[in-house]
Amino acid sequence: MGRLSSLAALFAVLAGAGPALGAEITHVASSGEPDSPFELSLAVRWERAARQGNITREFGENVGQPATGVVRDAPELKYSQLTNRIVSRLAVGLWRDLELRAELPYVLSDDTTWKDAADSASVSGLQSNGLTPDGLPCTTAPCPFFPVGATHFAGGALGDLQVGLAWAVLNERKETWVPTWVVSLDITAPTASRFDPAAGRLTASSWTAAPSFASSGKSKVGRKIWVYDLATALSRRMGAVEPYLRAHLAIPQRSSSTYSNCEHAAELAAMDPAQMSSLAVANCALPAWRSEALARPPLVYGMLFGTELVPYDDRASGQRFAFDLRIGADYVGRARWYNELTPAAGKLLATEPYLSLTGMLALNLRASRYVTLRAQGTFQHDVAHFLTGEPQGNVLNEIGVTGGDVNPNFDFRYDLPGRRFRLGDVLAYTVTVSGAITF
Repeated sequence: MGRLSSLAALFAVLAGAGPALGAEITHVASSGEPDSPFELSLAVRWERAARQGNITREFGENVGQPATGVVRDAPELKYSQLTNRIVSRLAVGLWRDLELRAELPYVLSDDTTWKDAADSASVSGLQSNGLTPDGLPCTTAPCPFFPVGATHFAGGALGDLQVGLAWAVLNERKETWVPTWVVSLDITAPTASRFDPAAGRLTASSWTAAPSFASSGKSKVGRKIWVYDLATALSRRMGAVEPYLRAHLAIPQRSSSTYSNCEHAAELAAMDPAQMSSLAVANCALPAWRSEALARPPLVYGMLFGTELVPYDDRASGQRFAFDLRIGADYVGRARWYNELTPAAGKLLATEPYLSLTGMLALNLRASRYVTLRAQGTFQHDVAHFLTGEPQGNVLNEIGVTGGDVNPNFDFRYDLPGRRFRLGDVLAYTVTVSGAITF
C-alpha cells in the first residue's frame, strides 16, 4: 500500500502542476520570450524502414471445362524494401510562437527486391509473356516483363530539402484555459538528383541489365516535384495525459524536371522486346496528350490522433519523460507515379487510390531544457490496391480506341483489366532514433 500511495501522490502532483513544455507534436520554437530571448534547435535522427508485400496479377479462367471467364488474382511476386536515412533538422524561433524549420535527409540506402511467389509457377506470365505493349505477339518469344529475383539499389545521395513555418495561434503555456493550437506549412523543394527509372537500361544488353541492379551502380532518389504540406494540430494537457490530433493536406506540383514516360518513348518503343507502345512517340507530341500523358503525383490528406502519457515533468529544470501513442490514416489519391513496381518496370505506373493506416509508440526524454532524446517505432498497413491500370483512352479503362486517341502510357501487357498488378498484404515497420540540442 505504501508504493501505491506514493504513485498516487506523484500523479496528483502532476495533475496540479499545470503544463510545462507541452506535447512534442505541438512544440514550436519561440524567441522574444521573457525567459527565452532566442531559441534554436539542432537535431539529427536515424530512420530505418522495412516494407514488404505481395504482388498479384489478374488472370481470366478462360481455359478448361468449364471456362468461367472469372477474373482472379494469381500470386506473382514477393516485394520487400529496406531504407536507411539520416535526417538533419534545424528549427529557430523567429518571434513569439513562430518557428522557421528546415530538414535535409541523406539516404544511405533504399534497396528493393522482387522474388517469385512460392506458388506462382503454374500461372505466372512474367517470364513467359508473349505480348508487346501494343498487344501483338513478340518477335522473339518469350519476352519477360522485368527482372525477378533481383535487387534494385538506390541511395548514397541527399534527399529533398524541406523548409517550413509553424505558428502557435494559441499556447496553453501562456493561457492555461486554452489548448495549444499550431498551424504550419512545409514546402519540399526538388533539390535531390532525379531518379530516372529507365536510366542505364536503354543501351544495356537487355532490359533487365540496368546498372542499378548492381550495388556498385546506385540510383538517385529525387522525384523532382514541389510538395506543399498544410497542417494543423491541437493538444491539451490534462494532468499526466496530453491528448492531441493533427490533420494535414499534401499538395504536389510538377516541376520542369519531373520525369515523364514520354521522355524515353522513342527508345522504349524501339527496344526488342518493346517497352512502350508504337503509338507513344507520336501521341506524346499531340496537343490532346502533351499534358495529359505527364506524371501525376498523388494528393495526400490524412489525420492522426494520439496522446502523451507523462509520468514525470519538472517545469523548473525542463526535465520530462513521456510515452507517445498515436494512430492515423492517410488517403493517397490516384496517380501516375513511382510505385513498388516502377524500378522493375522502368516506368511511372498508374496507381489506384488507397488508404494507409499507421500506429506509433515513442519514448520522449528531455534530459534538460537543452537536450532531448526520442525513440520511435511505427507500424503501417496499406490497403490493397492496383499498381497498374492506365486507361486506353481518355476514359478510365476504355476499350477499342485507336490512333491519336490511345494513351501513350497504356500497355496491353499489364494495364488492361484482367492483366493488372495489385499490391496487397502490405506491412511496414520504421524505427527512428533522434537527438536534439536546444539553445
